[in-house]
Amino acid sequence: YCVVATESAGRQIPIAFLERVKEDFSKRYGGGKAANAKAMSLNREFGSKLKAHMKYCAEHPEEISRLAKVKAQVSEVKGVMMENIEKVIAVALSESLIKVLDRGEKIEVLVDKTENLRS
Repeated sequence: YCVVATESAGRQIPIAFLERVKEDFSKRYGGGKAANAKAMSLNREFGSKLKAHMKYCAEHPEEISRLAKVKAQVSEVKGVMMENIEKVIAVALSESLIKVLDRGEKIEVLVDKTENLRS
């Protein structure tokens, strides 16, 4: 997917346009329909959809800006959650490792006592 826009459009609007087009195109033509289509055969059918997406994005920049901010916040929260999950896993693994090592030491003590009883 590719888009060309004037510099005054900024980055959010063209990216939002591409995301909308990609999602719509995938819904309509996913599953191999696009891959098997002849060159230019989808222009008539999807061309009007491109125009509609372009018009929407041009006419609703505030909504697109809000959506971009929400997506950024969600991404930030997701990053924090992933870090927290990794920390929890690390703590759980270290606790499990400590328990295994403790068991190993207890087994060594039992082996030593058994050897002492045999002597």
